[in-house]
Amino acid sequence: MGIKKRVQEATTKLSSRVTRSDIGRRLSNPTSTTSLKNRGIEWLYLLALYLLIAGLINAISNAGEAGINLTPIVANPNAQNVTETIIIMFGYIIGSLGAYALYLSGRQTIRARSAEMFFVWGIALIAIAMTFGYYILALTGA
Repeated sequence: MGIKKRVQEATTKLSSRVTRSDIGRRLSNPTSTTSLKNRGIEWLYLLALYLLIAGLINAISNAGEAGINLTPIVANPNAQNVTETIIIMFGYIIGSLGAYALYLSGRQTIRARSAEMFFVWGIALIAIAMTFGYYILALTGA
């Protein structure tokens, strides 16, 4: 019985902390979901932009070539498949999140620790995205 009681106490403490936290208040606020619904078109624009930048049109035009869909990354700098487009789009999104974290680090003037955290994460995400991009370039032979 002691283990069950401890688990219940731990879950009660955790749930009370979540409801008191900023994230819990945002999720319990009914306007947070309406904001997401109102900004849905902006998310669709971003998704379309990332897909076009990643080369969706090139991937669709090359989809009919023989043997192009056998590997996730085509070892040809002139051809691209849909899987490679999704992988490249993932790299662009990581780099964009890093740039946004750097932007937030410049705006965070109240807490120096938050600014440092955003700055470090921004640099790390951009470095990961660049390493990822160079790795893809090396695989394609460009």
